Amino acid sequence: MIDTPTIAIIANGEAPRHPEVLDALARCEACVCCDRVPPEGAPALLQIVGDLDTFSGDIAPELLTDLHEDQETNDLTKAMNWLAGARPGVAVDYFAVTGLREDHTLANLALISAAGRPARIFTETGRFHLLAPGETLLDVTPNMPVSFLSFTPQYITVQGVVWPVEDLLLDTLWRATLNRTTAPRLQIQCEQPLFVYLPWRTKS
Repeated sequence: MIDTPTIAIIANGEAPRHPEVLDALARCEACVCCDRVPPEGAPALLQIVGDLDTFSGDIAPELLTDLHEDQETNDLTKAMNWLAGARPGVAVDYFAVTGLREDHTLANLALISAAGRPARIFTETGRFHLLAPGETLLDVTPNMPVSFLSFTPQYITVQGVVWPVEDLLLDTLWRATLNRTTAPRLQIQCEQPLFVYLPWRTKS
């Protein structure tokens, strides 16, 4: 689903620490940071974007884009818009969009979903795959937890899970959560952008 090269957008949530997250971050070509300096393990800095109200660090001025005059959007929106203009069509992985504050977590996920482009969001507990409308084949590990979440009401069908998801209306965020995989690949049909959440493997 995601073609290389990939640019990391690093928000101001919980800094990456999980080995899987750090590995995914290191595989990115470069990063755009939201009002912060790049965390440890980040690839080359492409730009820091935001209103710089919380920024502190010794960064070359040409790597700072101060958009403090725009108070109608948050720093993640500013970074996404900047990257869309600077590198249109590039694949994006998101980091540090969760943690610290739950309201920021929900707002950031809703924002990424509204953008509508396929993406991956890496967190300290797992990762979200944002799928585009249509049919997607997603490689997974059998017998692992999986959840499907939509910020927009839609019908979805999923093959490869324990509890059937057949033309199911997602009219709430919890409707298709807490399922389990039965196969190494999920076949997913959706009408709107859809999040698939997969936790990192934990010891049982």
